[in-house]
Amino acid sequence: MQAISDNDMERLKQIIIHQLERTLESPADFEYLSEQIQKKTGEYLSPTTLKRVFGYIPYIGQIRPTSLSILARYAGYSGWQDYLDKQHVESGFITAKRVVVKELNKGQKLCVAWNPNRECLIEYLGEGRFVVLHAQNSKLQIGDQFTAVQFILGQPLTATEVVSVREERQQDTYIAGAKTGLTKIELLNV
Repeated sequence: MQAISDNDMERLKQIIIHQLERTLESPADFEYLSEQIQKKTGEYLSPTTLKRVFGYIPYIGQIRPTSLSILARYAGYSGWQDYLDKQHVESGFITAKRVVVKELNKGQKLCVAWNPNRECLIEYLGEGRFVVLHAQNSKLQIGDQFTAVQFILGQPLTATEVVSVREERQQDTYIAGAKTGLTKIELLNV
């Protein structure tokens, strides 16, 4: 069996959360996920195992291969190895949730997040430009502006032509979520 990388595991967790259409923030959420996995796959993963997998409770050790395969089957793959094989393809079409900038209207707001615990609320200024309205644990700060083409769940955000309010000059390109990609993309109603 191929080694478990943090990137592969994080991507699988994001797929599961996206399919569940629910955050995993309380014991009841993990009970719900356990029920949904059993409904979809016919296999059981305990809420405690799921809490360990998703980091809700501390866990030292490796996740069992059978648990990984059940999670992968819930995510739509035939098993863990099928999931890994399809993650390491050099090219292909992106089917994850995404927001394409050219489809936005000036003034629309977007909330994006990435690991570990980073989040920005941004506003579309037009012509591919965004301004940061709120920043949590990010190198991008309130008032910074940047250009982007699209935002894709599970893929890094490439912010180009960054203008930092601290530096008062244009910076190089900034990558958000380089290892695990964006963990949240939420288009807010204006």
